[in-house]
Order: sequence, then structure tokens, then C-alpha cells
Amino acid sequence: MASPVQASPSKAYAPLWLKVLVIVMGLLIIAGFVVIAAEIARRMSSPGGMRSPAASSKAFSERIALPSGAQVQSMESVADRLVVHVKSLDGQSTAYIVDPRTGALLGTVDFPPGAAR
Repeated sequence: MASPVQASPSKAYAPLWLKVLVIVMGLLIIAGFVVIAAEIARRMSSPGGMRSPAASSKAFSERIALPSGAQVQSMESVADRLVVHVKSLDGQSTAYIVDPRTGALLGTVDFPPGAAR
């Protein structure tokens, strides 16, 4: 009588390049989640986010009183503020800091003529 043939258990090993590929893709997935979480945290922590003033749903109309005879020399956007440079008839320069989302005057900085620097 013939003895039954016993099949030797074969061990299946994945090639080295496949292991490396799986590890690298896992690390890329983890890095992607970290970047997404950091971006969400950054956007939540900054007031107003990256919204533009035009993105607000309500319109505003604001009047800012300037001295008699004063003229606007320039306007410049700085961070999330609008700085308006105004020069009066007596030569004094003033910077008006305005919130562009609401039009509210946040403050002024005077630069008197001939002041020591």
C-alpha cells in the first residue's frame, strides 16, 4: 500500500519591495492626516480666516470725518486693516486705521510736521 503523500506546508513571504511600499504608503497617509489637521487648526485659530471683505453678506456705509481741507494721499492694505494716509492743510499727516469688513474707524496715528524722529 502506498503511503499518502504529505504536502509540505509552504510559507508565503511577501517580497521586500512590497513591504517597503506598504510602509511608505502608510507613512504618507499619516503625514496627510497631520497636514490636514494642522491646516484645520490654523484656520480655526485665525479670526475671520482667509475671508475677503467682499465675502461678508452685509453691506455697510461708513462716514469718517476728516479735518476741513484734508486730502487723502494714499490707501494701503496691511494685514486685515486698511490704512488711509491723510494730509491736512497745516501739513500734518495722519494715518487712519480702518476695518475693511465693517468700515469702522479703529484709530488714528498723527505725524505732526517738524516732529523729532
